[in-house]
Amino acid sequence: MDKFKKMNSKFALIVTATSLCVFIGGSAINIFQGKFNNSIKAAEVVKDLPGAALTMPSDLKLSIDKAFMTAHDWPAAIDIGKRKAKIEYNFDPDLDSYIKKLLKSYRSDYCTVTVIDNETGEVLAAVGLEGKTNNFDANLVLTATHPSASLIKMVTAAELLQNTKVTRETSFDFRGRSTTLFKYQLNESANSRWDKAQTFETAFAKSNNVIFGKAAIANINNDKLIHMAENFGFNQPIVQEFGFLQSHIAVIDTDDFGLAELASGYNDTTVISPLHAAMMASIVANNGMMRNPKIIAKVTDAATGETIWENTMIEKRVLSAETSTQMQEMMGGTVDGGTARKSFRKMNNGYKNALDIGGKTGSITGGTPFGKRDWFAAFAIPRDNERGKGISISVMNVNVKRWHVKSTMLAKNIIEYYYNNVRPVPITMVKMPRMASERRGRRVRTYKRGIASSSSKKKEVNGASVSNTTGRKFKKVIKREIGKRNERTNATI
Repeated sequence: MDKFKKMNSKFALIVTATSLCVFIGGSAINIFQGKFNNSIKAAEVVKDLPGAALTMPSDLKLSIDKAFMTAHDWPAAIDIGKRKAKIEYNFDPDLDSYIKKLLKSYRSDYCTVTVIDNETGEVLAAVGLEGKTNNFDANLVLTATHPSASLIKMVTAAELLQNTKVTRETSFDFRGRSTTLFKYQLNESANSRWDKAQTFETAFAKSNNVIFGKAAIANINNDKLIHMAENFGFNQPIVQEFGFLQSHIAVIDTDDFGLAELASGYNDTTVISPLHAAMMASIVANNGMMRNPKIIAKVTDAATGETIWENTMIEKRVLSAETSTQMQEMMGGTVDGGTARKSFRKMNNGYKNALDIGGKTGSITGGTPFGKRDWFAAFAIPRDNERGKGISISVMNVNVKRWHVKSTMLAKNIIEYYYNNVRPVPITMVKMPRMASERRGRRVRTYKRGIASSSSKKKEVNGASVSNTTGRKFKKVIKREIGKRNERTNATI
């Protein structure tokens, strides 16, 4: 009996020890795997690129926020406690000077222009002008008090294309004006006699509020839209140097109509900064990667020249490469046949051959300063891959009483200047393949020109041979022949 008890005790001891080893070893493996997996996910989401890896000191952060929240110009130096520091910016002096001259020549009530290098994230220009006083004001660029209007359609389109069954070719019916948004327009009509149809791609190019509202109601919800907006940088600082610069989006009404307003930008509660608008375009241009804009290059000690802080670039995956390619083509449709077509028809054809240009317009009344806002966020990428990833630009006009110049026209002029003087591209290069939407639009316009030019046949007017190349000339000939006939009739009488 004693012998049997001893054997049971030994067996229990062995089982307990084995179980303890397995538990400890398994826990260690799980912990290791968890940390390893987390590090992989973190590496996929955020990546600090090589360069200076200095963390911004807290006292410097406070000093920068204090200086830039009150200054109307870009300060060259700031006080950090008892020592002075110099600030170096990433602005390109030639581009900055040209934009200032351009804005002063039109003198809109308020206007901002922001240009970002897609490859480095450097802010090459950030100019704000108050037309009434004819003074430049950096606060216009650094404040997120401007309703985003239809720029939010970029976020909505990204969510629908990436996470739902909606494609560029998906067709939607709508009734009424596409620029309005009423509850009756979102309901399915019993009689579809007066309904019109547009593809999702065309609805984006022409900024159709009704279709974007209906597409959001049928496929997504408020939480999904807000989540995608936060991936695009809403509700958080978008630059390392300024903690106060945040765009905001929030759900005000939880019903279907509230979602339609949020998705189409038909509200004044979703607010954005001009810098953020340019960054949103750069996400699409960078194949779905968000690179934080860098206004400040570095901060140095004024006395010793020692580097106190140097800006680094951070990358974050926002969209898949496939979705961003579709977004590029849709934004190209805005420039080719959508709401920005009139301004870019005047662009030099050499630049059209050398660049892929896409954008999104927006228009709404409200915000601070109050007025009618005219937005345009765009990218311009050289088709020659060796010339880099190009630039992204945002232009915002605020018109109080009358319009001075379209934001799309300003953007067109700035893009031409940049690729002629700052980073020249050969505008006589061989034409490269264009976007599908642009090719379709080009065929339509060529066909119309062919019809107009084919009407050069001869016509007989009372025995006179008339060339019908222009309607005005034809009318003059008719009047002349009628006058001669009246003279003959009067002479006979």
